[in-house]
Amino acid sequence: MASDGGRSLIEGGIPAAPPSLIAGGLPREPRQRGFAALILLVVRLAAGAGALVLAVRILRGHAELAAAAPDWGLPAPAPLLWAGGGLLVLCGLALVLGLAPRLAALVALVICLVAVATAGRTLGGGALWSPALVAVGCLVVVWRGGGGAQLLNRIDP
Repeated sequence: MASDGGRSLIEGGIPAAPPSLIAGGLPREPRQRGFAALILLVVRLAAGAGALVLAVRILRGHAELAAAAPDWGLPAPAPLLWAGGGLLVLCGLALVLGLAPRLAALVALVICLVAVATAGRTLGGGALWSPALVAVGCLVVVWRGGGGAQLLNRIDP
């Protein structure tokens, strides 16, 4: 007899197999529904739109930002501005569409914090508060998820 009150292998009891990806996937946390999902959707869309606006600002004003960049203390600021703007475009689109929102928000969060620490320090104004607001939205998405109406939910239900 089994000591835990269950049936032993000799008596015909077979322990249940652990869940596998082939047999229907691992147990997932339940999807958010209702008002919380709606709030997270709005935050995700606002963070994605804000990241896209910041990316357009960086890419369109590249020459002015690169001229002001020696005060920031970044090595090779011109290529970093192109890379940061391009990554923000990709992250903003991923956030708006809902494709890997936590990963996209994490990358956008890092870029926004670098923008606050460098350009926000010397330029102030919009270079300080707009990346900070996007960073707060991205932090909420990283912490709580992307909410409802994600394209990822349509691909992998």
